[in-house]
Amino acid sequence: MSSAALPSAVEKRIGKGNNVAIISRIQLYQQTEQNVLSIRKRLNFSDYPAFAGKAFMKIMTHAQANGWIFSGEPFACFHNTDLEDLDVEVGFPFAGPVAGDGDISVAHTIPARAIAAGIFLGPYEETDILLTAIYQWMNLNGFTQSGPIFHYFMNDESSCLRSELLTRIVIPVKST
Repeated sequence: MSSAALPSAVEKRIGKGNNVAIISRIQLYQQTEQNVLSIRKRLNFSDYPAFAGKAFMKIMTHAQANGWIFSGEPFACFHNTDLEDLDVEVGFPFAGPVAGDGDISVAHTIPARAIAAGIFLGPYEETDILLTAIYQWMNLNGFTQSGPIFHYFMNDESSCLRSELLTRIVIPVKST
């Protein structure tokens, strides 16, 4: 059970000329343990972009001051889906243990686990297309969600057009 074709309803939503696409197969992976430095907050979704920008900058500044190098892309972890009271965490993975600085950031480890994942091409606000496809793939392949949703930002608007943004969506899973 490693990959599956996209459900027809998702293919119809993507369509030709929409400038968005799921550009990888949705697959099951074994994610390795990740040391992360992050900032977590409850907020209204409309406040998320400003929060994320400031939080990423604080973490980058803290990491640079300590000489730490990132081991992967920045991420947003959505601990719930309530847009009025969103519990969101943003951060970066590191190759080894790191230390937070109290009120700004928290250091912790994301355990090794099974995940379902895919990559989306297009603006951030359109990524629900991939999220829906991952949930459909999970249902078809006998998996349920076992942890929060992660978005890994593989590039950003400072380096490409919005239509060229790449977001890897990861959902921890377990067999049903």
